[in-house]
Amino acid sequence: MTDEAKFDRHWRSICHVSPCKVSELDDFIALHYLSKRPAIVLLAMQISKGDKPIGCIVYSAPPRQIETRYQGVTWELARLYLLDEIPRNAESWAISQSIKWIKKNQPDVQYLVSYADPSAGHSGCIYLAANWLPDGMTDDDRKTPRADYFDARTGKKYGRRGNMPQDAIVERRPRVSKHRFKYIVRKTP
Repeated sequence: MTDEAKFDRHWRSICHVSPCKVSELDDFIALHYLSKRPAIVLLAMQISKGDKPIGCIVYSAPPRQIETRYQGVTWELARLYLLDEIPRNAESWAISQSIKWIKKNQPDVQYLVSYADPSAGHSGCIYLAANWLPDGMTDDDRKTPRADYFDARTGKKYGRRGNMPQDAIVERRPRVSKHRFKYIVRKTP
């Protein structure tokens, strides 16, 4: 492995993470495996190497039950994307830079939460590398597993049956439970 292939001290010295408008990140969000913005964006950050954008981090409002679970103001790290040519370990560095910004500029935020989707090949190793804590699976507390709905004619996925076209051929598939990770930004008083 060459020095250029490592996210080392040199890379860290020429890269930075800074807030921006979410519309400035649309090209990166389109490359993310979910390929769409989260519903309620709270913070959009661009990751840059010098003047060149190389990725993004987007924080959003978490699912309703999360603030109850953690009993404090919580943001969800909902999108993280870096170009493939960026060396390994840049993700955990970018996450840590975004957390430093949140600690300095968002004193009300107490917790961060994020999810790793096994169906997309994600295990959460970047969160562990960034000192996040494993917090179970998304369906651990559910009595019945969640499901997605697919139109068998088109293969298109729908999160709710009510969102499907009237003439759809409905196929219900169990949803894969995701790994949940939390980060304690500041202790509650």
